[in-house]
Amino acid sequence: MRRGGAWVLLLGLLGVACLVSLAVGPGGLPSRDVLQFRLLRLALGILAGGALSLVGASLQGLLRNPLVDPFTLGVSSGAAFGASVVIALGAATSVVLPVAGFLGALVTILAVYTLARVKGRVTVTGLVLAGVIMSFLFSSLVMLVMVLARQPLGRAVYLLMGYLGVAFTRGSVLLFAGSSIVTLAGCGVLMAYARDLDIMSSSEATAQSLGVDTGRVTKVVFVVSSVIVGLVVSFTGAISFVGLVVPHLVRLTFGPAHRRILPGSFLLGAALLLLADTAARNLVPGGLPLSVVTALIGVPFFVYLLRRKL
Repeated sequence: MRRGGAWVLLLGLLGVACLVSLAVGPGGLPSRDVLQFRLLRLALGILAGGALSLVGASLQGLLRNPLVDPFTLGVSSGAAFGASVVIALGAATSVVLPVAGFLGALVTILAVYTLARVKGRVTVTGLVLAGVIMSFLFSSLVMLVMVLARQPLGRAVYLLMGYLGVAFTRGSVLLFAGSSIVTLAGCGVLMAYARDLDIMSSSEATAQSLGVDTGRVTKVVFVVSSVIVGLVVSFTGAISFVGLVVPHLVRLTFGPAHRRILPGSFLLGAALLLLADTAARNLVPGGLPLSVVTALIGVPFFVYLLRRKL
């Protein structure tokens, strides 16, 4: 398929996903009030799916590892832990919520990178194992915090497995609007590093020989990715495998160039998450956590990649 046609297909898929997300739901066609709620859910789905997929593509290029994404690295769980502490303190609608999510994500990504770096080298196995360790740790801490704070157990489940059905208030809408601006700005920063990611995806030594400041690029990508994941997870909870699967699907169409992979991942990630959310809220009464749906696709794909790379 030619690239021009592929871009049209991605935009068309996103358009169809938006229409399906707005039109399909319990009770048939939406009323005016329900449509307003679904529009906010639509915006949250586009932002979450697109941003998590773009971050996944950036981290895969930076770390030269096709098995990483915010969820498998434990970054989403770290952000969820930060958000859970704020929720337990009763400040879920304040600006402290996304800040706590960012700090949780940043601490986790630095811890994973440190644990996986042995004798100056980061291995595929090391990253996967470190990510699993951090994911289990922070998932357990989230559950502990929510239980001690006497929060509903269902809220803890949604925080750990993702959910777009946020009950927006006037304050939380303003907070979401501000967080969306910061998230999209962060996506723009990562896209600006597309050329550096192309070079670093070959090898760190090659990148340094070509004049790329690898230390600076690594710090910027880590911090910006943490900001994006922290902001998204503070609203949606931890959503699995979107950032892992989508970049690989985009590479099959557009090749290895990050100037195409990053925006392509944003579009495809947004579309797939909207479709997953539509399925999650229609399969059973009350809806399912998003990761139940995304894992059905992501786990087999992850196993396939793991078998190829180990």
